[in-house]
Amino acid sequence: MSMLAPFRSSHLGRVLAATGNAALLGLAALYLWCPVHRFPTPRPFHGQYWYNPYASVTGDTRWWKVNLHAHTRAWLGLTSGRGSADDAIARYREMGFDAAPVSNYQAVTRTPPDDAAALTVYEHGFNLRKVHFLALAPRSVDWLDYPLLQGRDEEQHRIDRLRSTAGVVIMAHPRLRHALSNADLQALTGYTAMEIGSKMGRSLDAWNVALDAGHPVWGVAADDTHDAPTPNESGSFWSMIAAPNLDGSSLTSAITAGAAYAVFGHSGRADIALRSVSLVGDTLSVTLEGATAELQLVGPGGRVLESAVGVDNVRWVLPCDAAWVRVAARSPTTRLFLQPFLRSETGAMPQVTGATVAALPTLMRRSLASVLLLLVFAPLVERLRQRTRSSFAGAVGVPLRDAA
Repeated sequence: MSMLAPFRSSHLGRVLAATGNAALLGLAALYLWCPVHRFPTPRPFHGQYWYNPYASVTGDTRWWKVNLHAHTRAWLGLTSGRGSADDAIARYREMGFDAAPVSNYQAVTRTPPDDAAALTVYEHGFNLRKVHFLALAPRSVDWLDYPLLQGRDEEQHRIDRLRSTAGVVIMAHPRLRHALSNADLQALTGYTAMEIGSKMGRSLDAWNVALDAGHPVWGVAADDTHDAPTPNESGSFWSMIAAPNLDGSSLTSAITAGAAYAVFGHSGRADIALRSVSLVGDTLSVTLEGATAELQLVGPGGRVLESAVGVDNVRWVLPCDAAWVRVAARSPTTRLFLQPFLRSETGAMPQVTGATVAALPTLMRRSLASVLLLLVFAPLVERLRQRTRSSFAGAVGVPLRDAA
């Protein structure tokens, strides 16, 4: 028994070393397989007109109270989350929410009754830096991620893949663990909205950076709770969405157009709400209902351009040199963030040239990835070949050296 121990230890060591080397080569191949991108040069919004995200909203438009980010127990408890989907839905119903889909990691959750038209969402990402996205109305779950550090190419690759399988892609908690830098926010394209408030932090500065770079990105707020039934763990952040119906298609279309606003409240309650907003020429009018509040007109760089205290309505003439503006309201218990009004050449939503794949650099990287994969699988193929030869020799009773 003791004579075999060194052999077994040595054999186990070789197996572990080979496995570790194969894993490292495979991981390197995964990163090298990522396309190389060409990112558009940041360009501020421009034009003599404004894109008004609330142009389709009238006095008869229904506003739906929606939370887009909540976790429950999933994956046998390996991910952070407590309670069941039914528990979470019940808690949000108690607080007057119209929709609060569960957004567990890499899983689409439907609760009874199974309504195929209901809004669904999942959180995409299992990497160390928490570069995560919310995929709304997904047709399937995308499993590609880059688990260690991510560069801009890896981030863009994930966005592009998610956009092909989901109705809307939302950047989740962009400042958590310094997930996305200002340079990333200036370069990345293809996502629709950004989580500007959640239990994982505020990201108003990140929103300003993306807008300054000329990206038409909308702001949403969501709890990102991991224990919805527990008091004070839910109902602090949500979005009000203007849509004709409470179904996945209507809600995602409204978010895409920017017909929504973000709310920071408490236990599902807010003491102010948006009553009306209109933009005629360069004159913006906003009216709230509920308590009086402080209203601010915020522009490029996050600068406060105008403000009014203790009011429930304002009328401002928008600066001719502002590329974008947005309205923020604050009361003793609530904060509202309206979507930005964007300079436009035609009055339509500004279009941004998306990041493109650089063909030759991508081919070179993927060729190297193929070589690494060959290095991973070649030893396995050789071992399989040797075992096959050994089995054949033993079956016919020929010594291995003669069978060769």
